[in-house]
Amino acid sequence: MYILLTNMNKFIKYTLVFSLSFGWSQDIYTEYLVESGDSLDVFSYQIPENYNDLNTHPLLVIFHQWGGDENSPYYTQFDEEANNRNWLYLSPFGGSSNNYNHQDAQYFVMQEILWLSEQYNIDSNRIYMVGGSMGGAAGAIFANNHLDPTQPMVAATASASGILDCERRFYEMDGNNSMIEWFGGSPEEVPFEYHRNSAVFFADSTQSMHFNLKHIPLYLDFGTSEPHRTHAEDLFALLQGYNLNMWIDSNPTGGHGFSVIDENHACDWMSQFELERNPREINVNLDEPGRAYWVEAKNQSVEDEFIRVECERLNENTFLINQFKNSDTLIFHILNDTIPSNIQFYNYQYDSIFTIGITGTSPLISTILDVSFEGFNSAYWDNLNQENETIYVDISWGSYNMAFTFEDFMDVNLDGVWDVTDIILTIQNILGQIVFNSTQTENADLNDDGGVDILDIILMVNLIL
Repeated sequence: MYILLTNMNKFIKYTLVFSLSFGWSQDIYTEYLVESGDSLDVFSYQIPENYNDLNTHPLLVIFHQWGGDENSPYYTQFDEEANNRNWLYLSPFGGSSNNYNHQDAQYFVMQEILWLSEQYNIDSNRIYMVGGSMGGAAGAIFANNHLDPTQPMVAATASASGILDCERRFYEMDGNNSMIEWFGGSPEEVPFEYHRNSAVFFADSTQSMHFNLKHIPLYLDFGTSEPHRTHAEDLFALLQGYNLNMWIDSNPTGGHGFSVIDENHACDWMSQFELERNPREINVNLDEPGRAYWVEAKNQSVEDEFIRVECERLNENTFLINQFKNSDTLIFHILNDTIPSNIQFYNYQYDSIFTIGITGTSPLISTILDVSFEGFNSAYWDNLNQENETIYVDISWGSYNMAFTFEDFMDVNLDGVWDVTDIILTIQNILGQIVFNSTQTENADLNDDGGVDILDIILMVNLIL
C-alpha cells in the first residue's frame, strides 16, 4: 500500500513549469509530480476565472483517451463547462499515454488531488470524474478503490466509451500490450490485477468490484456500434435496483470516446450529486486493507484475493455483519460525541474467528471496558485491549444468530467524568463509609464480577491514566 501524501511531504515536491494559453480567460497550469528526484507524472489544471478562495469550489477530474496527454482534454468542452460553473479542473497524464487503469496511475491522481486541495479551496463533497475511451472507466475504478471518507472520494463519475471490464476487453482485442505492461501479464497470469483495476468483472461477481459502486452515481455513454456499448449496458443492467443513481444513453450516436458525450448534459447530471460519506449499507470488495465509509479491514489474509465486507447499520447503535472474509480485523469508525450507552453487532455468518475494533472522536472511547454477548450459541470474548484510540475485542462464535454489545459505563458520582473523586467514593464504599445506590454500584463494578473491590479500583486508576 502506498504511503499517504501527509507522510511524504519531505519526499514529494511539485514544480510550476509553465502556463498554457488556449485563448480562454481562465488560467491553466502544468506541474510535475516528483518523488525522490524522479518525475512520476505530469498534470494540468485550470482555475476558473471567478475563483474565490473564500468559497468552496467543486473539482472536475478528466482522464484523456489512449495516446493523449494532460493537455488533450482541453479540446473538449469540459474545461469551458468547468469554468462556467466555477469548478476547478484537473487533467492528469496518469503516468502513461497508453493506460490509466492501474494502481500507479490511481496513486498519481490521488496525490495530485491532495496537492490541489492544499492550494485551492476544493469542495471535497463534489469531486466529479469523467473520461473518454481508455480514461472512460478511470473515474469508476478510482471510486471503487477509494472509499475512505478521510481522503478524496468521488461524488459522481461519467464514462464515454469506457473500458469497464479490462479482462473482457483484453479478449475482445485478442490481447492488449498496454494491459500486459501495466498489470504485469495476461489475465491468466495476473487475474487479480485485471479485476482490481476494472469497474466490473462480469464473468465472476465474487472477483468483481462493482459492489463498491452502490453509492457512486454513474453516467454511461458510448457509440452506437462499438463493443464498449455492451460494457456500459451490461453494467447498467447488473446494477439496476442496487445503484439508484444511474444514467445511460438510450439513443446513442456514432463515434467513440469524448465525441459521443454531451459535456453540458454530463456536467448538469453530475452536479446534482454530493458525496455519500455515511451510508446505511456497506457492501464492498476491497483489493487491499483499508477503510470503506465507517468500516475498515486492517489486515488481508490472502493478498491476491478481495476482502469481502458487507455490513448494515440497523439503527444508531446496532450494526449487522453479513459477510467478512479474507481479513482478521474489522474496525468500526462509529463513535462520536452523542453515541448512546451501548453498541450492538449482529452476525449471521459461517464459523469464524476474528477481531473487531471500534474507534471515533467520543471521549467515551476510554470507558468501553466490557463486552457481553446475547442470543448466540458459542460466542465468547478472548481478549480486550485498547491501542491508541481503538478498542479491540477478539471473538469467536457459532454458526448463526450471534450478537455482542460494547457497553459504556458511566462514572461513580455520575458527573460524566472519570477522575480521582470516583476513586475516593469507591474506596469509601468498600470501607463501608458510604452506600452506593444501584446505578453507582453497577458503574463501579468495572470488571463485572458482581462486587465492588480493589480490582475495580485498579481498573479505575488505569482508566483515569
